[in-house]
This record gives sequence, C-alpha cells and structure tokens, in this order.
Amino acid sequence: MAVEFQAPRMGEPLRVIFLGASTSGWFDATGEARRNEILPRMKALFAEWEEMGAKCLATVDDDLFMVGQPGSPDFTWYLIMDVPSAETVAAMINLVRKDRDGMRLDQVMRLEAKLGRPFFLLEP
Repeated sequence: MAVEFQAPRMGEPLRVIFLGASTSGWFDATGEARRNEILPRMKALFAEWEEMGAKCLATVDDDLFMVGQPGSPDFTWYLIMDVPSAETVAAMINLVRKDRDGMRLDQVMRLEAKLGRPFFLLEP
C-alpha cells in the first residue's frame, strides 16, 4: 500500500514536547523544601499552563531506571501537550523564570520545548 507524504504544515494547536530535568537546586534542597515549596509551585505552574490553553496529552517520567542528576540523556521527564501557539509556548517557558512567592523554578529544574505536529502515519 502506497503512502503519500504530505508537505509539513504547522497548524494550531501545536504539538509540543516539554523536556524537563531536575538540577542541582533540586538535589541540594531539603525534603521539606521539595514537599512544601518546589512541588506545590510546579503543580501551580502546570495549572497556569492549562489556563493558557495548553492541553496535556501524555507524560513520561523515566526515574524508574536512573537516580541522581541527569547525565545523558539530559532530561528525565517529558510532557506532550497541544498548545495554542508558539507565543503561548514562549510564555509557558517564561513562567519558569518568574519569581512566585520567593521561588524561581529555573533554580531547581531545566525545561526545553520542542515544537512540531502530530506524526502523520499515526495521527492523520
């Protein structure tokens, strides 16, 4: 059966994979700081993303097969989302840099976004 390749087109919403990893700030934090400050702030960040129109499709946390600070690959958790626009993705990343209640999440994690579209052979 022949498969016709269609030229790539970036429609909206955009398919985005966010690649995340803990940094030394996470590993240097106390268990109390992780439970009471960092993790609640991350949860609030994800709620803010949802309010911006991001829709989480899937997540992967590969911590079952590694411990310690990420080496290679450089990331340990992945979020696959549909996001309304490239501007929204940039704003989502920027929220990680913002000081909220005395905390900047970029001090405890790395985050990178890759934009694309659904893979045409599996999601026509």
